[in-house]
Amino acid sequence: MTTAAIVALWAVGEMPIDCGLFRADGTGRGADCDDADLTGFTLGEPLDLDALMAEDPEWTACAYVFAEVSLPDGSGRLVSGGGSHGSDGFFARIDCDGNLVWLVHLFCNELVAITVDWPLATFTNNCDNSLTVDLGDPDFGPGR
Repeated sequence: MTTAAIVALWAVGEMPIDCGLFRADGTGRGADCDDADLTGFTLGEPLDLDALMAEDPEWTACAYVFAEVSLPDGSGRLVSGGGSHGSDGFFARIDCDGNLVWLVHLFCNELVAITVDWPLATFTNNCDNSLTVDLGDPDFGPGR
């Protein structure tokens, strides 16, 4: 079985530069937000990170973790942070064994804080703007 590109990138402290939701099972969706204001966040069409990385394997950014919180249901934890550029921000779900479940990369500035009010998780950037996702949604759940 081939390791999904996002899992291999995460293992070496990197993430794709492309904005999107990247799942450890190799599936993904485009993602967008309205920059550092974080008033709009959408998931788009399916995307194939493995194909994108095959075209340009250097198209990556460092992934620096700035915040981490355990999930109250015991299914793992959430992490968030920034990348190689100040405009990079990401949040990710890690399972209870430490494996990446999914990662969302956005151009929203560094995400420096996380709060969880199950099933909602709120990620706040260094401009004190936040976005909230529903961890009960199949896209953000622990599996599919």
